[in-house]
Parts: sequence; C-alpha cells; structure tokens
Amino acid sequence: MSALLQAERIVKKFEVQRGGRRLAINAVNEVSLEVRRGETVGLVGESGCGKTTLSRILVGIEQASQGSVRLDGRPVTSSRDWRALRRRVQYVFQDPYTSLCPTMRVGRALLEPLTIHGIGARNERPERVRRTLELVGLAPETAGRLPAQLSGGQRQRVSLARALMLEPELMICDEIVSGLDVSVQAQVLTQLTELQARLGLALLFISHDLRVVRYLADRVAVMY
Repeated sequence: MSALLQAERIVKKFEVQRGGRRLAINAVNEVSLEVRRGETVGLVGESGCGKTTLSRILVGIEQASQGSVRLDGRPVTSSRDWRALRRRVQYVFQDPYTSLCPTMRVGRALLEPLTIHGIGARNERPERVRRTLELVGLAPETAGRLPAQLSGGQRQRVSLARALMLEPELMICDEIVSGLDVSVQAQVLTQLTELQARLGLALLFISHDLRVVRYLADRVAVMY
C-alpha cells in the first residue's frame, strides 16, 4: 500500500529565554512517520513529547526547523503545495469549543471550507452541509445553532463534519475524545470507524490512551 503522507526526519526547535540566554529546545527531534491510504496510524506518547507539534507540522500550522513533508511521495514546499495538501488532509482539534468560532453558527462554519477552496455552486452548498451533518449523526437543524448551544459530543461531531466538508483522504485527529465522558467517547469512536469504512479515509489518531489506540489503529508509532 502506497504512502499518502510522509514526514521525513522532522526537527522542530523553539527558542526560550533562560537566565538571560536564548536556548534552542528540541520539541521534535529527527522523527519520521508515514500514513498509508485507508489505514489508521495511532501516534502515542506521554504529554510533552511533541505529538501535537508534529501533527501541526504535517498540515503546515507549524513550520519544521528541518526535515520535509511529502504528499504522494512529492515534497510539500510552496504555498500552492500546502493549499493542495490542506484540501486532502484535514485536522480535527482536541478542544472543539475553542476550535469553533463562538459567534459563528454551525452551518456557516461548515460552509467556510467550501468558500475558501471554491468548491461547489453556491446554491448547492447548503445541501452539502445538511448531508454532512447527517453523516456524523447530527440533525439538519444543528446548522442554525451556536457552539455554546451544543453538548461536548455534538461539538466534536461538528468538528468532524467540518473536516469532512472537503472530502479529505486523511484526517488527523488530535486527542479528539480526551475531554469527553466515556459513553460519549464510545459514540464518537464508533462514528469515526463507520466514517472511515464508508469513505475510505486514512486516519492519524493521536492519543495518550492506549485502550483507544488499540481499538482503532492498524499500526502504532511511539514518540518519547
């Protein structure tokens, strides 16, 4: 099975001020990783080991100090390359409340990716929002609500829906069930596996919970 997304010898250094001196701290040090089409890779490690930093580099939120990101075997270097990658690789953040604009209704939040990437006719986009909400188990009327009017589980489903609006090939899920009750966790994870089977998605699932990773992952990568 061919690799969809690859990280090659990624290094990320942050500068910190200590005792009047500027020091470079390695947040990620020489890490390589690949995600193949249709598979789930679990990325595990203790807090502070750089899992989130690495994942943010994979979608261009952070810039690597060294190393490269490849999509379909080709280096992602230019702004045009990153734009193309972000359509095919979507990121679901740990905290859906802070990743959703509190004053933006759900329907508008889901329309935004389509507008940015110029996808679909304007009059067809609301129907796409409705279908995607139903795909993640939410009623169409959810489109008219604000994030504060939803439960934690519903907000995380909205985050999944927003990621799915562009019909990505890979979703990076960063601790997406860590803040949810156990019963809600199970619902979201079941939803995720159903979506993967239905849509043929690849997943990079970041977690410190080995039980969840064991349930989902085909392969597991460990960061120290």
